[in-house]
Amino acid sequence: MKRLAALMALSFALGVAGAAEARLDPLIQRMRSQLSTVRDYRCDLRLDASLPGFSVTNMRMTLYYKRPGKIHIAAKEGFALLPKEGLFLGDPVDEVLQRFELTPLGDARWDGVLCVKYALRPRQDFGAPMGSLRLYVDRDRALPVAITGKGLEGSEFQTIFEYRRFPGGHWLPAKTTMRVRGLPAPGNRPGEKSNADGSATLTFSNHAVNTGLPDSVFQRPAAPGGGKR
Repeated sequence: MKRLAALMALSFALGVAGAAEARLDPLIQRMRSQLSTVRDYRCDLRLDASLPGFSVTNMRMTLYYKRPGKIHIAAKEGFALLPKEGLFLGDPVDEVLQRFELTPLGDARWDGVLCVKYALRPRQDFGAPMGSLRLYVDRDRALPVAITGKGLEGSEFQTIFEYRRFPGGHWLPAKTTMRVRGLPAPGNRPGEKSNADGSATLTFSNHAVNTGLPDSVFQRPAAPGGGKR
């Protein structure tokens, strides 16, 4: 029993040390600063997706983002709809750092690019069950280029980030691609195996940066009866 308690204490200490190391990590500090000069932006957004239970082609929307963490999506025609997880809208760096504790795992390569790989552990407020998650950060540009993971049910996913640099040194998303494998298909019975795969791609264009978007853009309109929609 004493040995088990000692091992648990050691595991906890290593986890705390890893999280502290990540907070002091120069690459993480550089990554944190990369998009910090962007106070707000507006851009056109195109979604193409083929996922279990969700398929759309050329859905066009407008994305509004304002720091800290304010996001509004407006349909250009019809309605706007996005997958709930995996696309990291607005400021992907800020969202990753808000949602996860990072523990460095050493150098690795992603698509030929020298990166540092980090283990991601959901913070308490984002503690939905999930399997292992890994983040790849480009050493040269100090930007996240990919997140990979395995779900508890055996599914696998990748989120791949592409960026564009704007005048003034601002980095902003240009394309985000999510790929999934082995998701449970809609209508599966408990324990039923599935080989459902899919992907979703967001393409960002026509960015307007630091224009001073008002807070009213992000306020939901009042619904009949005085509530919020």
